[in-house]
Amino acid sequence: MSSYPALEKGQVDQLFLAYAGYSIGSDGTPHYQFWEPADFAPLLTHTNPSTGFIDGAMFSDFLFLALGILTVTGEGRYLTRNEKAPATWNEWVRYLDELFLRERNLDALCQAVQRSPLPHANVWIALPYPNPAVFPDDLLRIQAVVDWICLFLKRWSTSPLRCCLRLQGFYWLQESLYDYGGAFDDRFVIRDVNMQIHACHTDGRRLQSIWIPYQGARGWDEWQTLGFDLAFLQPNTYFNPSRSLTEAAASAAHSGMGLEIEFDLGVTYDQEKRERLLAYLHTGSTGGTDDKGRVFPPYQFESPLAWYTGGWFFGKNGRKQALLSLYQSNDPLYDQIFRFLNGIPE
Repeated sequence: MSSYPALEKGQVDQLFLAYAGYSIGSDGTPHYQFWEPADFAPLLTHTNPSTGFIDGAMFSDFLFLALGILTVTGEGRYLTRNEKAPATWNEWVRYLDELFLRERNLDALCQAVQRSPLPHANVWIALPYPNPAVFPDDLLRIQAVVDWICLFLKRWSTSPLRCCLRLQGFYWLQESLYDYGGAFDDRFVIRDVNMQIHACHTDGRRLQSIWIPYQGARGWDEWQTLGFDLAFLQPNTYFNPSRSLTEAAASAAHSGMGLEIEFDLGVTYDQEKRERLLAYLHTGSTGGTDDKGRVFPPYQFESPLAWYTGGWFFGKNGRKQALLSLYQSNDPLYDQIFRFLNGIPE
C-alpha cells in the first residue's frame, strides 16, 4: 500500500493556514487579513466545555501567507501570480513588515503561546511569487526571492519571537507551475530557491521548504524533484464536489504527500458545505479506495495534514473566521475537529 509521509520525521503534524496581508476581491477591493493574540488561543489548545480546563493541543504548525498587499498609495497588488497587478519589491517588503507588526500575526501567535501551557509553536512563511513582469529573467527572479528570505532572516535573528516560535522554513505560494513559453522556467527557479533555503540555518536547524498544489495542478507530483521537503495535495472537493476526495487521498498517498482539509465560513450556515467537511473527516478516519482501485490509508492517523479554514470575512456582524466562529458559537463541530486532530474516537 502506498503511504503518506512518515509523521515520525517530525516535519509537520497539523499545519494551520493563517492568512495575513490582504486578499483582493474580483472588483479589486482589498480586504485586510490579520491575526490578534486572542484569535490564536483556540487554535493552540482545546478547552473541555464541561470542566473549563485545557485538555489537549490543536495545531502544531502555522503557515503565514498573504495573497496580496497594498502599495503606499493603497492600491492592491498580488503576491501570487497575476499579470494585471503584480507586487513589486517594495510591496514584498511591505508584506514582510505586516508579518512583524506588534500585536499582529507572528507577534500575536507568540503572545498566545506565552499565555498557553505550550513551550512553542512552529511557523512557516510564504514566499512572494516572482512575477516575470516585474523580474524579467529567471536569475533576477531567484535573486529577488533569496534577497527577501535573507531580509526576513535578518529581521528574525534579532526578534524576541524566537523565544516562543520556531521558524521551520518557507512555503512556495503559487499552487501550480507556470509555462511561459520557454522564456521563463518555474522549475528552474523553484529548484534553485529550495537549494538556497536548505543552505540556511536558524537556531541550529536547517530550514525546509513546503508546497501545497491543488489536485490536477501543473507539476503537482514533481514536488520531490523540485526540492521540496514536504508537499500537501489540495483535494478541492469542498469547493467543487465534482472533484474526488478519494482520488486526491489516493494520489497523495501514492506520491508520498500529505493532504489538505478544506472548509470556510460556509460550514457555519450551509448544511451541504458542512456535510462536505464531515466527509473529509470521515474518510480520513477510515481510509478507502478510489475509483481507480487505489487503496489509501486513514490520513487522520498516518499523514501530515494542512488545514485551509478560510481567511477573515468582514461583514455587518463584524470580523469572522470559520474555525474561530465554530469555537465562539460553541458549535460541536469545533470539538469534533479537536478529536480528529488528536485521533480521539467519536
